[in-house]
Amino acid sequence: MSLLKTVLAYSAGKIPEKLFDFVKPVIIHPFYHTVSDEYLPHIHPLYTPKNQLEFRRDIDFLSRHFEPMNADTVYSHAKQRTLPLKSAFHLSFDDGLRSVYEIIFPLLYQKGIPATFFINTAFVDNKDLFYRHKAALLIDKMKGKTPSPAIKSEMKKILTTPYLQREWLDETAKLLEVDFQVFLKQYRPYLTTDELKEIKKKGFTIGAHSIDHPRYMEIDEPEQIRQTVESCQYVKETFQESNAYFSFPFTEEGISDSFFKAVGSQTDLTFGISGMRIRNQGKHIGRIDMEKRKKPQEIIHPVLLKYEILKICK
Repeated sequence: MSLLKTVLAYSAGKIPEKLFDFVKPVIIHPFYHTVSDEYLPHIHPLYTPKNQLEFRRDIDFLSRHFEPMNADTVYSHAKQRTLPLKSAFHLSFDDGLRSVYEIIFPLLYQKGIPATFFINTAFVDNKDLFYRHKAALLIDKMKGKTPSPAIKSEMKKILTTPYLQREWLDETAKLLEVDFQVFLKQYRPYLTTDELKEIKKKGFTIGAHSIDHPRYMEIDEPEQIRQTVESCQYVKETFQESNAYFSFPFTEEGISDSFFKAVGSQTDLTFGISGMRIRNQGKHIGRIDMEKRKKPQEIIHPVLLKYEILKICK
């Protein structure tokens, strides 16, 4: 572990909360996928999301120390290379999951907090199932089996199945008698077009998150461009969004400058998961993963501290 990582790890949660109020104005971009008090068979085998109480605590913390900001205001600051007078936060959610409509959107609307909801166009209206959610359902099916070495090996193979080999998950589902189509129909894990239009009507922003959530490092650049451009076009046409905002599925790691150049006319801002890193002349913005099993200040403080240290070291 580098010295910087050691300092950040040690300092997490040790700084008094009031010091957040004295940080020079910045815009932070916390993001989530879902919030749930219940076990989600397509999510929990992959990671444990925050429950409603934890999410409310996060939102209350953010609201105490940062002004809420919508995507269009973020875009305006990015274009003008400016910062707000007071530190702000732009909240976003990936994957277009049902909890957005049932839990997240009503709470944020009540509190007057804007947010951007990034959707995968292939999953809207529950037309298809994200391959990682398929893997989770298969693991959920196997969790009652005796954990023999063979079972453990098979579970590991399921969890590490790459995007380009995702059809193998469908074959495995037949063997395990897991019907993905029945799950889509009965459970409805994703948002519908009508729900998204209602969310948009209430003042929230809809963004694109690719067509079917590939790991961009696993696909070639032409496919990266297609996934990005087509999903952005769908969002703009379907939800009458004036600007195209895109968040990378998984991570922006390994994305080339030529990619950003190729999609530049089709995207207004892109978002990743790199904390507060800025690329592509300010048009690509890092976000902060809030789904770690920590208090919000323990997540955000090390990111801010790293940001300030790196500014000094430039």
